[in-house]
Amino acid sequence: MNSQVTGLCLFLALATSASAQTLFGPTPYLSAADSPFPLGSPAYALETFEDHLFNQPGVSASTGYVTSTTFTGSIIDSVDGDDGIVGNDACSNCDSFFSPVGAVVLTFDEVALGGLPKRVGVVWTDGGSSITVTFKAFDVSDTLLGTVTVPNMGDASNHGTTGEDRFFGIEFSAGIKKIELTNSSGGLEFDHLQFELPCAVVPSVPYCTAKLNSLGCTPSIGGAGTPSASASSGFTISAVNLRNRKPGILLYSNAGRAATPFTGGTLCLAGPIKRVQDLNTGGTPSPANDCSGVLSVDMNAFRAGTLGGNPAPYLSTPGTVVGAQYWARDPGFPAPNNTQLTNGLEFVICQ
Repeated sequence: MNSQVTGLCLFLALATSASAQTLFGPTPYLSAADSPFPLGSPAYALETFEDHLFNQPGVSASTGYVTSTTFTGSIIDSVDGDDGIVGNDACSNCDSFFSPVGAVVLTFDEVALGGLPKRVGVVWTDGGSSITVTFKAFDVSDTLLGTVTVPNMGDASNHGTTGEDRFFGIEFSAGIKKIELTNSSGGLEFDHLQFELPCAVVPSVPYCTAKLNSLGCTPSIGGAGTPSASASSGFTISAVNLRNRKPGILLYSNAGRAATPFTGGTLCLAGPIKRVQDLNTGGTPSPANDCSGVLSVDMNAFRAGTLGGNPAPYLSTPGTVVGAQYWARDPGFPAPNNTQLTNGLEFVICQ
């Protein structure tokens, strides 16, 4: 049954600091694709409760429990698409979070997260019929950032209908300490708690498939440190298990992931592609032939211009998602396949 969201939605944004805040919602939400945030990015956390636990690090609920710990069947009102099927007004064997008192405060742990999230959202999935739902957000000093109040929310069913589900969220550049979701009566169910991770905990994510080199070794890429739009050092991208004493290049792009056949392996980056050139794998001196080669670049230093080359401007733009992959020569294969290729590494540029 469709949600009866009628009447005027009240948006109250209080100017509490020099940082502006933006409120989102209520907007229909059937799957993660309906979020205004890029949830596919490694910079975002998404708690769906589909493992039947509330175990997202760095956030806690003031009251309530994962719904399946007390209820079973269609009374559990999860986001529609969590079973992989969108548009059937139900989610089979899915889960959510329930507060029997009709209110819940979700608090973010600044210490555990290494900072406070700048974007936070949650999906209201159920409550009483034609109730008033209120969303509030607070900064680090517990000062109210804004309120969204929506009358006449909720259909007449407590059994799994998803057409009424609505997204609420906020963006605030100085950080969000907590959000509060309240029903005017009855219990409250929510799902898809989502937030932008502070840079201190955003991981560098390996993906794609490396090419086995001519000595039978599989090159591997990894990142250490924090990619920064301002620091001049501190984020190193390295590759191991490369053939020794061979020229190499670090390829990078902000155009997303790919899996394109390339020189007998896989190019993991979508174009256009930029390069960090004039590298060498080093390792055991010639005439030895082994997989002791290593490539390493401090991308913060490269971005700052201290390694030469022509760094892409987007390396200085916080929030940019960048992919990287190492290429090196491999004379053990005939041309044009005489190359070594690592897997890909995806990371997010921080402040």
